[in-house]
Amino acid sequence: MKCRLNLLLVFALSLAVMVSCYREEDTIAEIRVVTANDSPVPGAEVRLFGQGTLNSSEVGNVIIDTIGFTGSNGIASFDFTGDYKSGQSGFAILNVEITAEFPDSTVFLEGIIRVVEEETTRRTFRIQ
Repeated sequence: MKCRLNLLLVFALSLAVMVSCYREEDTIAEIRVVTANDSPVPGAEVRLFGQGTLNSSEVGNVIIDTIGFTGSNGIASFDFTGDYKSGQSGFAILNVEITAEFPDSTVFLEGIIRVVEEETTRRTFRIQ
């Protein structure tokens, strides 16, 4: 009987260790802004925002709204790891608004990005 109890205890501890070792991967969105000839656009303002759709009290409310700027490589990166809940099915479909200023004009682009949980999702926007 004591042997079975010890075996059960070892199994329970092993299960607890395996469950606690699960490491959630990062949930990242990268927006790349380029010109028509694929040159990166540094300093473009990138806004990602999404509206709630889970229940009637959140529909239409902005629940994610963040702004970043593209670096010299034309990429703005957003980390949503803290917003993703483990076990959640999917993460978010976000609206994208990009404003890029040039010496002779200001360009405004819109689009969407589907951010996949526990992955780095990349989307390129081209200024024409």
